[in-house]
Amino acid sequence: MKKSNDNNPRKLEESEYEELIRLRAEIEYIKAENAVIKKEIALREEREAARLKAKKQQSSKNSWKKDTN
Repeated sequence: MKKSNDNNPRKLEESEYEELIRLRAEIEYIKAENAVIKKEIALREEREAARLKAKKQQSSKNSWKKDTN
């Protein structure tokens, strides 16, 4: 395995530097996209939990009404 010399890195060619900039921008875009997706998933989970809670409450109300009749 080739050992890299971290103390004396070589200078980047212009094309390598441009690619580095492009890749860093792409990473930032993907991070932002992932954050949006995570928020969307959390909102869907909250909505589903609220829907299930409302359904459970409705079911218990209906059950209580049947018991009192």
